[in-house]
Amino acid sequence: MDIKLQSPSPPVNMLDNYRSQQEITLTLHCHDGTFKKATALDAEQNPVFRIEGSRWGTSWSWRRKVFDATDSRHLFDFRHESFDFKNRWIVEDTTGRKICSLVHKNQLTSDHSAIDATVRTAVGEDILVSMRPQDGAALTTTVIISDTIIATIRKVIDNTGISRGDRDSSVWELRVAAATDLTMIIAFALCRAEMGHVWNQ
Repeated sequence: MDIKLQSPSPPVNMLDNYRSQQEITLTLHCHDGTFKKATALDAEQNPVFRIEGSRWGTSWSWRRKVFDATDSRHLFDFRHESFDFKNRWIVEDTTGRKICSLVHKNQLTSDHSAIDATVRTAVGEDILVSMRPQDGAALTTTVIISDTIIATIRKVIDNTGISRGDRDSSVWELRVAAATDLTMIIAFALCRAEMGHVWNQ
């Protein structure tokens, strides 16, 4: 049964102009194991966001750039903190300003895919947004503001660790409530997919 989603109130926007008008479903296709290329599609299979990154090991922070797929506009960068051993990620806008920081909470427990994030909204407020697993394998995780579930991230296909040919490395279903910032959910989905690829979680 689908988890009931609710719009965040008040809205929490990491970037302007990307709020969902209604509840929607996106699919994030990670085309390779190191995120050199990934694409988020809408229900009609139209590209919404495009992600490009360098090869693993060529950048200490493993920087990936996220673009609006409709006009190729650069929206933000998603990267690790350099030389970080606490599993923290940073989202930076196109000027290099930090607009979100994500911290991995419990790598070795049943909540191994738990994330706490501080989102700097477009109006300058810092808001706590969390991601929590809903099952032991974290096949489904929820994105939560206070007690409100605003999105779910579900692993649909996992070809990591096998010979996959031209198939995607992994595919993730993102269900997003109305009036929710899609760029923020993409950042959480990239974080969740990386845990699936790198740590097999």
